[in-house]
Amino acid sequence: MAVFRINIKRLLKDRFNLFLMIVLPSVAVALSTFFATNVDTLYKIGIITDKNKTSIVEVIDNQLRKCFDVKIFDPQKSIVSQMVQSGVDCVIVLNNKTIDDIINGKRTNIKIYTFGKAETHMVLKEYINSIFKVLISQNNINKSKYLETSKYIFEHSPLVFSEQFKHESKALSVSFASGLFVMSLFWLALNASNIILKDYQERVIIRILCSPVSPQSYILQSILSIFSVTFLQLLFFVVLCKYFLNLSFGVNILVILIVLSICSFMFVSFAVMFISIVNDIKKLATLNSMVVTIMCMIGGCYWPLSIMPMFLQKLALIFPTTYATNLTKNMLIGKPLENMLIDILIVITFCILFVLVGINRLSKNVILKM
Repeated sequence: MAVFRINIKRLLKDRFNLFLMIVLPSVAVALSTFFATNVDTLYKIGIITDKNKTSIVEVIDNQLRKCFDVKIFDPQKSIVSQMVQSGVDCVIVLNNKTIDDIINGKRTNIKIYTFGKAETHMVLKEYINSIFKVLISQNNINKSKYLETSKYIFEHSPLVFSEQFKHESKALSVSFASGLFVMSLFWLALNASNIILKDYQERVIIRILCSPVSPQSYILQSILSIFSVTFLQLLFFVVLCKYFLNLSFGVNILVILIVLSICSFMFVSFAVMFISIVNDIKKLATLNSMVVTIMCMIGGCYWPLSIMPMFLQKLALIFPTTYATNLTKNMLIGKPLENMLIDILIVITFCILFVLVGINRLSKNVILKM
């Protein structure tokens, strides 16, 4: 394990670089996770109503306020400018005539202003449809008393939707924190793997292979040394969250470390496979940023997959960042382990694939060509 020990010393010898690679990203992600999991935030929406609201509009308004942070918009002013100033993603129009027409079956849709297909828009659409289903069904049963019966249903039904949307709103914030963690872990794995190409460029590999070390052993020891550094980052992150910020992950801390370590090993093995393909340290610096940006963007690190077009959601299924982000998010919000087994198996499959391809290509393209 001489190569392993030497690589560890090389990767950790610069204290400032160690701080930038391990400590700073872990602290930033831990703080993001802390604020995401401890601040109760609701989806923010705007509503536009007539000055004199009817009773049915009042009922709908009250139901929306149970699950959303509602801002009243002025219909006389620019809706877009009000959305930008208030930080609202969606605005729903609750005109008296429009609501009456929907309940009486004269129209089927309601006007919603939104910046693209944001997650708030989809949640709002689902929830407003559930409200109208109750109102329309009661109106079809008894037109004279449908308002009273609808109020009774809304008042006596459990606030399942409210708790569900609060959870989803918090999960959205946690998704960003988990995406940031995955991205930092990915960056660290790619940057640390440069030591293999440096050995190639400086002809250190020739001296190493003159000793009783096979090419496969050298590559495996290099992979383990890079993985050890990434493990330090995730260990520091988990310990900081668990024991300093008092975050409850919902599962055993050992399980968290094992699952995140599998994700970390997947990124390390991908990095080794990637450098075996690029095989040029000058090109690698440029390509690293492109690979991280594209894979994190499509893999759901920057925004939820649900707001992307359907073809991109399907494309995301072939990216390892998708499953690493899902696992990290599920760990942070405390989902049971059995709900993550499929993602874990897929990540393990990626690990095996990347290791085999990386060792094979690196042996042929880098070492045996020297």
